[in-house]
Amino acid sequence: MQYLRKYYKLTFIFLAFNLLLTAKAQKTRYWEYGIGLGVYHYRGDLNENFSVGNFIKEAGPRIVVHLRQNPVPWFNFGFEAGYGNSTIRDADYGRLTRNWEVYTESFDLNFSFEWMFLRYGKWHWENKITPYIKAGGGGLIAGSRGQNTIDLPESIVLHPYTYGSYNLFYGYGVKTRIGYHTTLFLQFTSHITGTDKMDGFVDNSLAVKKNDRYVSIIFGISKLVF
Repeated sequence: MQYLRKYYKLTFIFLAFNLLLTAKAQKTRYWEYGIGLGVYHYRGDLNENFSVGNFIKEAGPRIVVHLRQNPVPWFNFGFEAGYGNSTIRDADYGRLTRNWEVYTESFDLNFSFEWMFLRYGKWHWENKITPYIKAGGGGLIAGSRGQNTIDLPESIVLHPYTYGSYNLFYGYGVKTRIGYHTTLFLQFTSHITGTDKMDGFVDNSLAVKKNDRYVSIIFGISKLVF
């Protein structure tokens, strides 16, 4: 009987503790949804020699939408979807003989996490600005067009179609409150993909295969729901 009393007491304490945590989370939990616009830049076999000038020439538009839950004031998780495209020209890298002009685009759907360095959101109006880091991953659909098919070396195999793969990403940014329920954000993300076909070809002469990547810089707005 004494053992049962001790068991019931520990069970009660455990349940009470969980109820306390749940009640506290309910007080701080809120949702947010939003949209962002910015630039998208492909990185791969066509433009390994990075320069700011070529980044400006090649970068295309990107749009991102998101839906997140914030269970605590410094952390959130949710889903985001994005679309972007970029154009790369051989002429910008001195390859005038081949003279490709490749248009590449991708759509991604990701699960993401954000970690704020300051308490932010519901009940924390005093912190109107905070830096944050983020990471995540998900599915990727990519395609390209525009390659020249004449006089190609045997090592290059064209893949001018649409392909599915994965992408993993990391990034950082800053967000600021412009109203009690409204946030602006500016963020940078770098995406590592599982495919070498975003540019529409694979060069089999390379000793080490390099998967393509892309980066984005986004400015957007979020609505906080609480």
